[in-house]
Amino acid sequence: MAKPVKSPSSEPRPYRSPLRADQARETRRRIRDAADELFLERGFVATSMDDIAKAAGVSRQTVFTAFGSKANLLKEAFDVRLAGDDEPLSLAERPETQQILALSDPAAMLRAQADFYVITAMRVLPLWPAMVAGAATDPACAEILAFFDRGRLEGPGEIVDVVAERGYLRKGLTRKKGKEAMYLLTNPHAFHDALDRGWSITELQRWLGDCLVAVLLDSPENR
Repeated sequence: MAKPVKSPSSEPRPYRSPLRADQARETRRRIRDAADELFLERGFVATSMDDIAKAAGVSRQTVFTAFGSKANLLKEAFDVRLAGDDEPLSLAERPETQQILALSDPAAMLRAQADFYVITAMRVLPLWPAMVAGAATDPACAEILAFFDRGRLEGPGEIVDVVAERGYLRKGLTRKKGKEAMYLLTNPHAFHDALDRGWSITELQRWLGDCLVAVLLDSPENR
């Protein structure tokens, strides 16, 4: 005898509790915040997963279940600092970036990009030493550092494409070289040195904006 065929509506549906999902997000946030604080205080190498679990008030297994490894924890802490929050939006999708790209004047656009990049860098710089130190001892951390380094070339470099498409890129300068110039000018180590020498954030923004305009834009008479 043939078995009755169940209708789609009769299939059991997985139950998803919004409350449980919110609790999981809050636990993840608490673990990440604890790790961020410990990485700043002790560095990557000297911070253990047990330390993070204790600071977050959770079990060691909870930390591993949520993140898998200390390197993944560092990556997420870095991601959140880079974005400014833990919303699932890339920098390119964020309103600040869209407002910059909507500017019609190329010099104003590059200076706005410089201002935004410096503010972003200020959030990331405190954690940068932990990332570099971790990369020296942990292969997974080294891969993450390489990933962010590639992102520094490809992400801010997108504005070079915008400048070129609008016909403002300096004559004789290829997009590739323009992006590499931005990569060199936005080196976190250089920003760190500037702050150590007493530069203010405003001075750093002005310097980067001046550099981007001088390097990337064609002279007005040639436009």
